[in-house]
Amino acid sequence: MDRRKRRTRRLLGEALLELVQEKKYDQITVQDITDRADLNRATFYLHYKSKEELLADSLEGYFDALVEQINSKTMNKPIWENPEADALVFTHVAEHADLYRVLLGENGMGYVINRIIDYIARFSELQLRAGLGTVELQAPIEIMARHVAGSLYALITWWLMNGMPYTPRQMAEMTTKLCLTGTVPE
Repeated sequence: MDRRKRRTRRLLGEALLELVQEKKYDQITVQDITDRADLNRATFYLHYKSKEELLADSLEGYFDALVEQINSKTMNKPIWENPEADALVFTHVAEHADLYRVLLGENGMGYVINRIIDYIARFSELQLRAGLGTVELQAPIEIMARHVAGSLYALITWWLMNGMPYTPRQMAEMTTKLCLTGTVPE
C-alpha cells in the first residue's frame, strides 16, 4: 500500500477512534468521521465499505503492534502457558481503557467483537499448531483457539466493566491458570 493510502487510512482510523470515545458508536456517521479527518466522504468509500470495516481495520493495527510485542518479549513460549503474554494484553487494554470500555461495553458492536475474537483465535491457533506437535488433543485446534480467544475477551470485558479491580499481572496469572487447568483445582 502506498504512503498516501496508508496516511488516509490512518487519518480515518484516528478520527473514528477519537469519536467513539466522545459519543455512542451508533450515533457516529461517515460524515462525522470524514469531517474529523478533514477528508471527503468519497475518499472514505474508496477505502472502506462501512464504519465497522474501518473500526475493525484500525483495531487490527493496535493488535498487530501488541502481537509483535508479545512475540518479542515472550521468547516463543505459547500464549496459553505464558502469564507474561497475558500481562502484555491486560497492560495494553489498561493503557487504552477508555477506548476498550466503549468497544466492549453495552454500546459495543457485534461485528467488531467477532473480529476481535477472530483475531485472537487466529493468533492462538498458530501458536497451538506450532506448540502442540503430536500431543493428543482434547478438542480440535480450531475449537481450542476459540476457547482461548473467547475466554480472554470475556475476562478483559469483565475487568474493564468492573473498574479493573485486579492488576494486569493478577489478571494475566488468573487467565493463564484458567486456560491451563480449567476452573476446578487439581
